[in-house]
Amino acid sequence: MANENAIRTAIDAGKLNTKLSVIGWILSAVMLIISIIMSSMRGGNIFALAAVPFALALLFGLGSMIYAMLASNAAQESEEKELLSRRRAESRALDVDEDVRFTAGKSFENYCRYAPYVLSVLGAILLGVILVLTYRTWSNVDGGAIAISGNPVDYALIAAVMMLVSVFSGAFFIGQSRTPNFRWLRPVGAWLVVGFAVLGCSAVSAICYKNNLLLVDYTIAKVIFWIFAVLGAEFISNFIIEFYRPRTIIETRPVFESRILALFTEPGGVMRNIASALDYQFGFKVSSTTLYSFIEKAFVPIVLLWAAVFWISTMICEVGPSQLGVRESFGKVIDKELLKPGIYLTLPRPFGRLRTVSCTEVHRVVIGEFSEDGKKAETPEPADDGHGHKKSKADPNAGKPKQVLTWTDEHGTDEDNFIVAVPTDKGKDASPEEEAASISFLRLAIPIQYRVRPDGVMNYLYGNADPVAMLIRIGERVATRYLASSSVMEIIATARSKAEDDMRKEVQRLADEAGLGIDITSVNILGAHPPVGDVAAAFQNVISAMEEKETTILAAKSYRTTTLPESEAQAWELISAANSYKYRTAIVARAENKRFGNQLQAYKAMPEMFVLRSYLDFLRDDCRHIRKYVLSPNYSSEVFQINLEQKERLDLTDADITSMSSK
Repeated sequence: MANENAIRTAIDAGKLNTKLSVIGWILSAVMLIISIIMSSMRGGNIFALAAVPFALALLFGLGSMIYAMLASNAAQESEEKELLSRRRAESRALDVDEDVRFTAGKSFENYCRYAPYVLSVLGAILLGVILVLTYRTWSNVDGGAIAISGNPVDYALIAAVMMLVSVFSGAFFIGQSRTPNFRWLRPVGAWLVVGFAVLGCSAVSAICYKNNLLLVDYTIAKVIFWIFAVLGAEFISNFIIEFYRPRTIIETRPVFESRILALFTEPGGVMRNIASALDYQFGFKVSSTTLYSFIEKAFVPIVLLWAAVFWISTMICEVGPSQLGVRESFGKVIDKELLKPGIYLTLPRPFGRLRTVSCTEVHRVVIGEFSEDGKKAETPEPADDGHGHKKSKADPNAGKPKQVLTWTDEHGTDEDNFIVAVPTDKGKDASPEEEAASISFLRLAIPIQYRVRPDGVMNYLYGNADPVAMLIRIGERVATRYLASSSVMEIIATARSKAEDDMRKEVQRLADEAGLGIDITSVNILGAHPPVGDVAAAFQNVISAMEEKETTILAAKSYRTTTLPESEAQAWELISAANSYKYRTAIVARAENKRFGNQLQAYKAMPEMFVLRSYLDFLRDDCRHIRKYVLSPNYSSEVFQINLEQKERLDLTDADITSMSSK
């Protein structure tokens, strides 16, 4: 009788399990369809990931439905076998073996043996496909984030309604799964609870998006993405470990059920779930050991004590060197006197905090095309890397050579263009139409560096909701007004220093009027160039022509500088040579004239003696190197033979050294 009651209970449980499984996968299918529709309507990044838990709940709901149907059939088969055994006991008339037509039990046994592995693999594949598609979608979107279109409040309301359905249905299935016959409903309920958590994050991110906190949705979505990746890896690890772990006699937990989710979704506490997981993995009652019992008793107190110590430690705050601090309690300043460097106590978070500001650190904001991540955000000055800058660790291009950009390379956006004046060649003769059209566009980056004044800390922290954004708006206003009254060449070359100094003074004046409490240390104009494209190429040709013009002018000046002094030197040399020749010729002529006069007087006094003296002087001076032969005119009959081949002068080689005797 007891056996019949157990069979009847199993049949009823199987039918109820079938109904609940059908409800579970239908509910999961509806939630999945809504999630896909909301994702296609650009309801946010988290809404796109909400398809993961509902898709897995649908898969496991179908598996649980098949399990319940086979379990019900197996129970009915057992009931038929019981009736058949009674019939045999009452009469032996039937000799035919009727056991051959009972196959439901065998089918149920095979399904329980192999279906969990199949569902585990299908779950990993399904989760991986959705994550890959999501990653590709993020890769194809500028900035990696899907912007929420439409009214974010509507998406938040839809997510809230879906949250209620998910959490109540998930909690019901988890509670129902405490009965062994309904164990396969636990993965369905667990993933519905996960869907509740994801939708809750989606609702919060939609509200944040409504309040201009645009990165909350994408940031939370990335965290959820990696959590799902870990759960997908758990499917694979459980599938592999299942082949090597020791088995218990009764296997109650299917392999596709997540042990990580069980820590948070199963009733009975975290430690009980851990004990169940350890018992399942090791194949014996690990939870019955003394060591585990001690850990189970001490775990919660230790965690609570650690959490309390950590919370109390938030009371200790530090004001670092060169910093000033302001103490707050419940969001209000309790003491307007600035705190100097040191250790201070505040109320624990979130009831109190200590806000610190450095008065020596130089901060920087950038106006123009070099603003980082496409936003006019504060960019702290990095350390030096040998070239003046160092990339942060978060930068994926850290350590790589920087790309050299030219005017014609695509960079920046059209929003970075500034209007500058273009002076006309006609001057006063220009028509109003020509004067109105005399503008151009210029791209540039204007880094503004500033420090917080010690007497302006309160204004910097509490005078404006966002002092950095206010400074950026002031910088944009000053740059727009100043550049509109300047020409392109003044900003690029001729008057850049003056423009930087004028803008710095104007930014400082407006910052003081806004009560920012900062000192503007510098305003620089960097990377000034015309808009990218054909304009930049044409402007570069103009600049090249101007440079060639200046090069030619400088070459001509150089030639003039080198040629004129050389010509003047040559002229002076010719004049000096002419004057020298003139002087030398005149003096020689006067000397010759005077000598001729003296010779004339000597000739007149003694003509014969003058002639003889002149002749002898000629022989002595002009013929001193010539061999002379003196012949007497009285010996006219004699004949003289003169050997003219004989050398006129003797040298050392002509000496007869053989006749010389050594002493």
